[in-house]
Amino acid sequence: MYVLRITKAGRTIEYEKYYTYRYGRRGGGRKKRTAPMSERQRRVNNREAARRLRLLLNENFGPGDLHVVLGYARGKEEAHRTKEEMKEDISKFLRKLRGEYRKLGQELRYVHVMEIGEKGARHHHLVVNYIDSRIVQQCWGKLGRPMLYPLDESGQYRQLADYLVKYSNRTVGTSQALQGKRWNCSRNLRRPEPEYRIITDRDYFRAEAKTPAEYRGRYYIDKGSVERGEGSPEYGGYGFFRFTLVEYGPGEAPPGAVKWSAREKGTSGRRPVRRAGKERRKRSEEKKKSETKNGAGGETV
Repeated sequence: MYVLRITKAGRTIEYEKYYTYRYGRRGGGRKKRTAPMSERQRRVNNREAARRLRLLLNENFGPGDLHVVLGYARGKEEAHRTKEEMKEDISKFLRKLRGEYRKLGQELRYVHVMEIGEKGARHHHLVVNYIDSRIVQQCWGKLGRPMLYPLDESGQYRQLADYLVKYSNRTVGTSQALQGKRWNCSRNLRRPEPEYRIITDRDYFRAEAKTPAEYRGRYYIDKGSVERGEGSPEYGGYGFFRFTLVEYGPGEAPPGAVKWSAREKGTSGRRPVRRAGKERRKRSEEKKKSETKNGAGGETV
């Protein structure tokens, strides 16, 4: 018995399989409880934060929307902006930007993360729905030059979420934290709701990423999303397996079916087995056998 959690977010569908003591299962008892190390628990929290942010981005943003980095122009002798000053700066910026969206008959959607760089530089990271870059510069004013990066066509923003969470890890939960939370966001964002299924027809799940029949030809497996863990405190000491399906974009040709397994190589999974190649080899062998059989009697004169 195990839990299957399915979460649809934008053009992605995330699958997670995990055991849980809440429902119980036969065989393969739970591993002995030990007090988790603080570093281990920190990694679990980071992974969960990245998952929640990834779903939020995938559900609310898409191709053409923007990843905006707001930096500060600062002289050599000038002190870094304080936490209070940064909060005031971003508050004024968002207020002005929200007004510009209203003028265009639109509503601002955003996710905001404050960052301290490796050398101490302060930055604001935002993901916003599309707007002209000149308006962003106008709203930020003389504080610095904004950098804007359009989101790609994939609809899967796993790497962006990981990047934003990575920088929040440096200060989260400490006195140096710039925000009370890892990120702030507008209230108008949609929150993906997961579907839970309790699977009772088997005692264990197979750590295998496979596209369900109803999605074949329309979705592909994001190889970087395939992950397996054993005895994770994230799942109460039980194992888990997860992967993400991503919908093909317009005009994208689906490749041959790919079947992944993480059974032997941990989170990386085995190398993909391309069924299309197997079928071609099989047809080639059958053709050779047919030619040999037909030519066995020689030519008739």
